[in-house]
Amino acid sequence: MRAFFSGKKRSAGYARDRMKLLLVSERIDCSPQMMKLLQNDLIHAVKKYVVIDEQRVTIQISQDPPVLHAVIPVLKKRDA
Repeated sequence: MRAFFSGKKRSAGYARDRMKLLLVSERIDCSPQMMKLLQNDLIHAVKKYVVIDEQRVTIQISQDPPVLHAVIPVLKKRDA
């Protein structure tokens, strides 16, 4: 599985930073616009590696404990 995701590390760092920002924002009432930005960024990052059903992607954040839950339906791996 590691070889499957061994591409660009910048995308992972970018996604991690966006998630940290979202968690901080959620604690101060994250706006729907921020949630939409996060969802779009996650879709963009994941689409580099697999084909997904973008219309069915959902994200949720719980406060206690702070958890980001993303459902990203994967259709197939992207051809190299």
